[in-house]
Amino acid sequence: MHSDERVESLSESDASSDHAISVSDMLGILKLISRAEPIDLVLDKVATTIVSSFGVKALVICVGDEQSGTHTPRCVKGFPENKAAAIRKHTYSVDSRRMDFLAGHRVDQRTYLIKAEDSPSITNEDLDYVTDPSVLSEPRRSPDDWHPLDYMLFLMVDRLGNWIGWIEVDDTADGKALPPDSAHKIQLLADLVGIAVENARIYEDAISAMNESQGYLDLIAHDIGNMINPLTYYLEKMEKSGTLDSDNSDSLTKALAMSKAAKGLVDNVRKMSEAKASQSLERRQYDLRDVLVKCISSLKRAFPSRDIVISFDCPEGECLIQADELVHDLFMNLLSNAVKYNPRPMAEVEVSIQQGAGVWTVSVEDHGIGIPDERKSAVFSRFAKRPEGVSGTGMGLSIVSLLVDRYSGVIGVADRVAGNPSEGSCFEVAFPKANGHEAARQENGAGAFGSSYSPMGPA
Repeated sequence: MHSDERVESLSESDASSDHAISVSDMLGILKLISRAEPIDLVLDKVATTIVSSFGVKALVICVGDEQSGTHTPRCVKGFPENKAAAIRKHTYSVDSRRMDFLAGHRVDQRTYLIKAEDSPSITNEDLDYVTDPSVLSEPRRSPDDWHPLDYMLFLMVDRLGNWIGWIEVDDTADGKALPPDSAHKIQLLADLVGIAVENARIYEDAISAMNESQGYLDLIAHDIGNMINPLTYYLEKMEKSGTLDSDNSDSLTKALAMSKAAKGLVDNVRKMSEAKASQSLERRQYDLRDVLVKCISSLKRAFPSRDIVISFDCPEGECLIQADELVHDLFMNLLSNAVKYNPRPMAEVEVSIQQGAGVWTVSVEDHGIGIPDERKSAVFSRFAKRPEGVSGTGMGLSIVSLLVDRYSGVIGVADRVAGNPSEGSCFEVAFPKANGHEAARQENGAGAFGSSYSPMGPA
């Protein structure tokens, strides 16, 4: 039975029963499951719903552990604290509980009722589940009465039919056995919990695999970086010695360029990884003016042999946005491209900040080779094809795009001179101002600037 069918069954049976699950409780459970919230939150919500909706006084939810193969109580409701603490220490193997799930105890497809009379002996472990030991010796007055040693199990299975846990009802509020209709509804809830447990395991496995792959990536980036640094140092030392002939000197220059390119690739992989890890860095307010001044200064140091002329126009006062330290990488990529893609002896770059309604827009204009119209839509793709004769990894603008999205911004590219790509490019990045406007992205679901906003103006 699918989850929507289970919910429909719950709703249909509620119409003809005093024991009903409220719509808000049902929606709360489904919301926790759909969001893949921590499984303990789901278990607590389900247990609370069962207690409040079906006259259950005490229950335990056990969940299996895939590694050990044992089942342990993950949620305990309605027991005195000393008994709840004792119950949480119990562990069960499938074999140890198999006698409880015999056909003779089955009252529904995956529901089992074990009566006191079915237990040949009483153990100390059994007594932990008795909420009121003072009535333990009292006989069952009628078949409809609930005995302190009775318990009802609602089996939870995965999509392959494997046990993944159970809900155990150990006491009822009115001292009566659960009506069949109530038991049926609790079993439907157990089926939903089974879905939640399986989803949680899939989610946890995915997170574990992601963290493991991230660890490998960090290790590779670190180790390769450590190998490239001394290689570059010795190549530069040989280049400065002046003892090589022209042929060897040319080969050395190419080797040095390749080692620097490899180092750039390692750095870009690191930046890409950090950009995708949304929780890796704390956000705070950054002044775009200060960020761009630092990046412009770093740019000139990064290209010591180039004649770089940069004009910078910005409004008075602070231009604050919410970002993290990777915002410097964003603008360094844009500024570096403005130099790398300019074959002229002098690289001219115009940088400006404009104020808009709730946004700051940064423009970076270059006088380079430009971007043909047919390539503009693809320049932010990972490993976009580079023009011939230009070094690099092809990851720069994809990193820029990831970071812009990370800061709830938008980016666009156009010709510096409209209709003439060969005169250079203009990149514009718009960010929400750090004054509450960025919340619009979460509120309207269409980005901080609305669905039709473009930093380059109307298309």
